[in-house]
Amino acid sequence: MSTDDLASVLTEDHLVLSRICTELETDHTSPENRREVADHLIAQLVRHEVAEEPHLPLGPALCGVDDLMRRLEGLGPQEARFERLLATLIHAVRQHLREAGPAVTGLRNRCPADRLKELGQEVLKARQAADSLPHPAIADRTPPDALLRTGPGFVDRVRAALTAVR
Repeated sequence: MSTDDLASVLTEDHLVLSRICTELETDHTSPENRREVADHLIAQLVRHEVAEEPHLPLGPALCGVDDLMRRLEGLGPQEARFERLLATLIHAVRQHLREAGPAVTGLRNRCPADRLKELGQEVLKARQAADSLPHPAIADRTPPDALLRTGPGFVDRVRAALTAVR
């Protein structure tokens, strides 16, 4: 089985998301570190959604999760709402991981291996290109190092960078 076919890419995403959730659930270090890990979870979740959306329904667990991530963007890690919203996000991610396993298996069963490989390579290329691609609407006004800086607009900037190369 290929490690760069779409099903393998999505499965690897699920493992990464699970590890980040576990880190947030078990590691209660400094608020700044929790903010960094939460931002990492948000970025990974957005890149996973962009890869999965065209091929599989995201399911009820991730409905409304973009709004939740945007609300988290504007909060400081010391705020009580930050931890409540983060716990809600982790719960949604965990639910998605439980729901998505059978869907990925179904994808493997109904899609030819060569097509899965082609789709997986498209996703991986888009991710590589997104690392350096600015959002078209702000590229001429925003310094490049600020494009993927966390904070307000982070979810939208990550999503825009990933979808612009499709």
